[in-house]
Amino acid sequence: MEIIPGLHRLLGLPFHGVNAYLWLPPDGGGPMLFDCGWPWTGKALNMGLRRLGCPPEDLHAIVITHDDVDHSGRLAQLMSVSRAAVYAHEAEIPRLERDTWRSVPGLPDPIDVIGMAAWAIYARYPHRPIRGARPLEDGDELPGGWVTLHTPGHTPGHASYFHPKHRVLIAGDALGPTLAGRLRAPEPAYSEDHPMAKRTIQKLAGLKPKIICCGHGPIIRDGGASLRRLASAVKAV
Repeated sequence: MEIIPGLHRLLGLPFHGVNAYLWLPPDGGGPMLFDCGWPWTGKALNMGLRRLGCPPEDLHAIVITHDDVDHSGRLAQLMSVSRAAVYAHEAEIPRLERDTWRSVPGLPDPIDVIGMAAWAIYARYPHRPIRGARPLEDGDELPGGWVTLHTPGHTPGHASYFHPKHRVLIAGDALGPTLAGRLRAPEPAYSEDHPMAKRTIQKLAGLKPKIICCGHGPIIRDGGASLRRLASAVKAV
């Protein structure tokens, strides 16, 4: 699925409840992948890349929004077949380097279904440390005109990526879509600092993006209006 010229949402991964995006620069620069899905979605990821003429070994860069099992779970396997440089916010790199996934905040109920599900996945798919990732700071530029945004809240080192020319935002889990196709704040059960996540929404609203590509769900093509509504609602509570 082409979102704008050069930017594609990979087919297959949305059926697993997560998105990854491939940037094939119109000017002929190197292919760059934003996030890479669950540990078990290798077949879907490989097929999506190859359909776009970019087998995994041809990737020049893999850019991570945050080190969660559904966003970087396939990273170690990708690195075993690709010489791509890995980029992440400097605050998220220590998590890439350790041998455990993060503890999700979970639900306040006596039976924490989310926490139990997370640990079941972690037991089946343990974290594989990633060494040598290149650190990014807020405002750093990536190839192809993308700008790094530090968007903490969901995790301390969560990053989003904005293309000023096209006004496209790759938001990761800093934003999420509702079933009605509007934007919502990150779920508190997965956010390590929910008040910070709300402040991040105000920061992103100031960009006035036209198109928002979240880590899950559909592409939001009325991004500016939807994000303004969300920012106003979050500020009012």
